[in-house]
Amino acid sequence: MFYFKNVKFFFIISLLLMLLLFIVLQTSVMNEMLVVNSAMIVRDDKLNGPNIRMDDPRLIEKLRSLYLVPPPNKTDLNLDNPTVIDTSMGQAEKIREILGNKKNGFFIECGALDGEVRSNTLNFERFHNWTGLLIEADPLNYANMVKKNRKAWLSQTCLSIHPYPEIVSFEQNYNIGKISSLRPGSVHKGHTDVQCFPFYTFLLALNIKQVDYFSLDVEGSELDVLRTIPFDKVDIKTLSVEFVHVDKGKQSILDFMASKNYRYHSNVTHPDWLANDFIFTKV
Repeated sequence: MFYFKNVKFFFIISLLLMLLLFIVLQTSVMNEMLVVNSAMIVRDDKLNGPNIRMDDPRLIEKLRSLYLVPPPNKTDLNLDNPTVIDTSMGQAEKIREILGNKKNGFFIECGALDGEVRSNTLNFERFHNWTGLLIEADPLNYANMVKKNRKAWLSQTCLSIHPYPEIVSFEQNYNIGKISSLRPGSVHKGHTDVQCFPFYTFLLALNIKQVDYFSLDVEGSELDVLRTIPFDKVDIKTLSVEFVHVDKGKQSILDFMASKNYRYHSNVTHPDWLANDFIFTKV
């Protein structure tokens, strides 16, 4: 009888240990999912669509509480190639030239990829004590960016191409991912739904009034994004804007930015099409 009770006791203990292990593994999987999907999409139609203003307090709080990840407490960057001084294709050099190697600035980079490969802002963070916001829609790229320990806010979202928030279907394709023409909610290989917010909503959520450098690389939606920005309410000192995929042509970007009192400074190109950017400065 004593032996039977011991066997029964150890059996129960074994079951409890197995249950505990299962819970730990499930928690680990959930945490990994949360890294890949930094914020689960809140499909609240009341806070998406043309009826929602970009400065709606409810929208600002939604972005701030669910879709913005603050800079990590870790101070050491975790880079694959730490010896590379400037990972950009020349954009950062132009901006440093314009701003006179400004220290302690603030950047916003949309189309941030993994936060290192061809990053236009990493040099400013590493060597000039800048911080900022990195926006990357692709959850796979975003998961890699989290591991870099960038000293910046992170957001696994996209910049809206309309002056209001919306959920879009995003085509995942590493460095050339983009907003697709598919309807959100449709199941299609290589696509995922992503929450988009207007540029201005990000500034309000972060309580930022001045952006020293805005890097915009969204594979064809650049002009649409720029048109959503209330330039009379924001102070953006410099921009680099990819122009090669814009349907209306690169002249449309030049004309629009001129209408908003921005001066064309130069362009950055690369023979392998790794860069096709206009550089703009505020007049």
